[in-house]
Amino acid sequence: MKTLKLLHRFCLIFAFILISACGLNPQTADTDLNVTLPEAKVTVYSKAVRKIGLMSNIYGAPPLRLMAKDIVDNTGTSVATSAEIPRDITEMVKSTLNGIGGNITFIPYEPDFMQNTVITGYTEYEHKLVPDVVVTGGITEFDRGLVTKGDSFEADIEYKEYGIEFADQNKASLASVTLDFNLIDFQTFAGIPRVQAINGIKLHKGVKEDSLGFTIKSATFGAKGSIKKVQGRHAAVRLLVEISMIQIIGRQQKLPYWRLLPGAKKDDVVIDQVLTDFYDQNPAGKVADIQSLLYLHGYTLQVNGTNDSATRAALQQFASKKGVSNPGINEATYLALFENVPIELMTLSRRKTMGQPSPDQLATAANYSEPEYSPAAYSPPPPVVAPPPAAPAPAPAPAAVVQADTGELKLWTNKSDFRIGEQLQINFSVDQPMYVRIVVINSEGHISTLFPNVYQSDNYIKPNKVYQVPPLNADFTLDIGAPSGTDKIRAVASKNPIPSEAMHFTTSGDFDEAKMARLNIRAASNIVIR
Repeated sequence: MKTLKLLHRFCLIFAFILISACGLNPQTADTDLNVTLPEAKVTVYSKAVRKIGLMSNIYGAPPLRLMAKDIVDNTGTSVATSAEIPRDITEMVKSTLNGIGGNITFIPYEPDFMQNTVITGYTEYEHKLVPDVVVTGGITEFDRGLVTKGDSFEADIEYKEYGIEFADQNKASLASVTLDFNLIDFQTFAGIPRVQAINGIKLHKGVKEDSLGFTIKSATFGAKGSIKKVQGRHAAVRLLVEISMIQIIGRQQKLPYWRLLPGAKKDDVVIDQVLTDFYDQNPAGKVADIQSLLYLHGYTLQVNGTNDSATRAALQQFASKKGVSNPGINEATYLALFENVPIELMTLSRRKTMGQPSPDQLATAANYSEPEYSPAAYSPPPPVVAPPPAAPAPAPAPAAVVQADTGELKLWTNKSDFRIGEQLQINFSVDQPMYVRIVVINSEGHISTLFPNVYQSDNYIKPNKVYQVPPLNADFTLDIGAPSGTDKIRAVASKNPIPSEAMHFTTSGDFDEAKMARLNIRAASNIVIR
């Protein structure tokens, strides 16, 4: 009997030593973890963030001022999971937006700071920039256990007053994080249709836990611990933020941003917008757009809206280089040029030196065609009979031109003398991309905004293109009404948005020079109402 007891005690002690030797030390335990995307791609997307700013300059996108609301975890799991994902990612969004550059300006939302600086007299609201759009969104999905796998082992041995307990668990799981972002128009507080970003990423987690205890008369000695490996979830969220900001800026600015993201597909939202703009142009405008892209590709030609021999030669060279069939003034050629503009500083330099056709050149080019020669015999055209003289049409009001260091704005009307009930047509153009605001001051001093309006809300104007208020085939007209007298039409252009409160006039209807010193690109035209 004594021999049997000693044997049992020996086995118990041997089992304890064996388990202790084979079990992992909680302080040194390790577990394998699959390699995933975030760490390898962070640098690539950080470069893409800077490239999207350069791209906005190269493509001549309009200036954009952004503000970001608080972007937080909307699932509530950041607290429940001990911060496996960040609770607030606003600063990630801010730093990403501020790192873009180019035509993109980030405006922080700090109401307390702004109010305090005004109260202390350090600054005023007068010189502050107003955002065009606001970025909203948050973490909308966090699924922790999409896939879980692992193994475990437990041992529990008792002999009289002695006891040994050992447990070992090794688990790996797959999780998913999704971020949603939207762009809100700051003036209307309405969402901008189709300008949004919804992106997700899959992440791995590994957990290693073990415990070891030795009990003698209810007194336990031993060690217990756990080791957790979470594969870059905070870094992955930052990666999603960078991708989403590139996407949302690219959509708003109509840029082929997918070129900056390895493996990304072209975005139909951008393609639809770009083709809509292309088909809205008249024939000369389409030629000018293609000439501009050819010039950015490095071809030597003049942007004049005419499909001349230099333009056709450049199209043939580009088509041969990129494998474009049937090159010409068509959709396929335009998209091939649009999607392949070199994104480099040399291209930006070409953008700055690129000339644009004047409105008169575009009007002439719209009716231009080079002569076609045929081996057929020549026959003179029939004589032209002059039509009888018609009554002279009212002379249009002369164009008012104001030349400034930063640009030119032209403004004219369909005529200068009106009777009540007749329709007014306003025409204007600029020589470089700018915002334009037009108002009218009637004979009693009342001011009304003519442009932008509810039908023409986008007042960022492309260069050397004649715009009209109302446009052709519009759903509204400008009907002349009482009172009679002289109405004064005043226009202002700027590279920055022009709020209505920035327009200041004297009692005589002229520009207030003291209050409008910064808005020095102006034009004026008067009409008489009888």
